[in-house]
Amino acid sequence: MKAIHKLILGVLSICLMSCLGDKKTINVSEMDDTSFVNTAFRGNLINYSKDMSACENISASDIASMYNVSENRILFQDVSKSDRRVPNSAPVCTFYIKDGDSDFVWLRGSMSIQREIDKNETAYDIAKAAGNGEEWEEAWALNKSISKSAVWIKNTGLAAVWNERKKELKIKFKGYILNVYPLKNRLNKAEVAKSRDYKAIALDMAKAAGYIN
Repeated sequence: MKAIHKLILGVLSICLMSCLGDKKTINVSEMDDTSFVNTAFRGNLINYSKDMSACENISASDIASMYNVSENRILFQDVSKSDRRVPNSAPVCTFYIKDGDSDFVWLRGSMSIQREIDKNETAYDIAKAAGNGEEWEEAWALNKSISKSAVWIKNTGLAAVWNERKKELKIKFKGYILNVYPLKNRLNKAEVAKSRDYKAIALDMAKAAGYIN
C-alpha cells in the first residue's frame, strides 16, 4: 500500500510541476528522507484560529521598508477582516505597491493560511497527497525532490521551502501552512531590472507578520 501511495503522490506532483515547467526526474529515495523537518522547533508563535487574519501584525510601513518605497504607495487588503469574507474561507491578504501609471504594472503579493486537514476529515487522502494533511512530510519531500528550483530553508517552522520559479515561500507550522508570495510583477520592467532577492523579502514578510523570529 505504501508503494501505491507513493506512486499516487508522484503522479499528482509530476502533473502539477509539469504545468508549471519546474519538473525534474523524480528521486524516490528522497521521499523517505525527512531530515528537512526541524527537530528543534519549539512551537508556533501564532496558532491557527478559524477567525484569524493572515497579516494582522504586518503594516504598510513594513512593506515600504522592504522595497525602499514611500508608505503612501502601499495598499493591502485583508479579506479576513472584511465583510466580504466567505464564512470558513482561508485567511488571505493581498498586497500592492503602486508603481506606474496603471495598476497593470503594480507589484502584487499575498500571504495566506492553509489549515491542516485531520485524518478523520473528508478527502483526507487528497489533502495528504497535496501536503496539507496531518501526515505531510512525505508529500513535502516529494514536491521538493521533483522541483528544479525548490530549496529547503533550515530552522524555520517545522519545515520551510522556497520555490524560486514560483517565487513562493511555504512554512509548515503545527496545524497550518503559511504561504507567502512577495510583491512582484514580471510586466514591470523597472522592477525586474532591480533583481531583488525575493526569497529574503518573503522571509522578511513572515517575520514582520509575527510567524517567525
